[in-house]
Amino acid sequence: MPVYASDAVVLRKLDYSESDRSLTLFTQERGKLSAIAKGVRKPKARMNGQLDIFAHGRMLLAEGRNLDVVTQFQRLSDPRTLAGDVQRAAAAALVVEVADKVLEERHPQLELYALVVDTLHRLGTTGSESRKEAVFFLTAVLAELGYAPELERCAQCGGTLDAEGLGFSPLAGGVVCAGCAALPPPASAISARTVKILRVAAALDRDLFFRLHIDAEDLVALESALEPQLEHHLDRQLKSLDFARRVRR
Repeated sequence: MPVYASDAVVLRKLDYSESDRSLTLFTQERGKLSAIAKGVRKPKARMNGQLDIFAHGRMLLAEGRNLDVVTQFQRLSDPRTLAGDVQRAAAAALVVEVADKVLEERHPQLELYALVVDTLHRLGTTGSESRKEAVFFLTAVLAELGYAPELERCAQCGGTLDAEGLGFSPLAGGVVCAGCAALPPPASAISARTVKILRVAAALDRDLFFRLHIDAEDLVALESALEPQLEHHLDRQLKSLDFARRVRR
């Protein structure tokens, strides 16, 4: 079987038979693909305890008829650093689920790969601001997919956005003016302050965004806009978002 090397992130895992594990991988060179790690669950296996969800590393894979086979793995980040911090684990679960849902099989997405790896690395760092990391990730992934919300003019009528009475409508595609907020499609109230923070995030200047003072109330408002926007365009509810919402409560 032809063998190739690739950096990869484990998006999903499923124990298979007595000793094997099936994996969904996001590889740098080949995009998302399914693979199997044979014998990895045996106590003395060389890769035992390494190929878990969130793991990132350099892999050697053999091309198979149905599934590629992971033959070597050199870990570049340790997913166990997320253990014990449910907030960071919830944000990491969002990252890998979004990647899994939006990627096509064997279609490389280099910018999205870099975003996923960078976000998981930062979440694995003790003291990371997990909810801010998740907000920045959602903003960046929406932009990458072409689903970025309209923040400069009314997404419904194209008019000017005043400071009062603003709404946010995923169906309309972003922020709507006071007049349109009172009309279908339904819109949730959003403050001018939240819109300003969203604009900073949309510039994708990470340093500037993380210098902003964003309190708990701001985070709730940002999440209330970005999360429905993503689920609307994916046309599905995300299990990781349900989990994250329970964690916040």
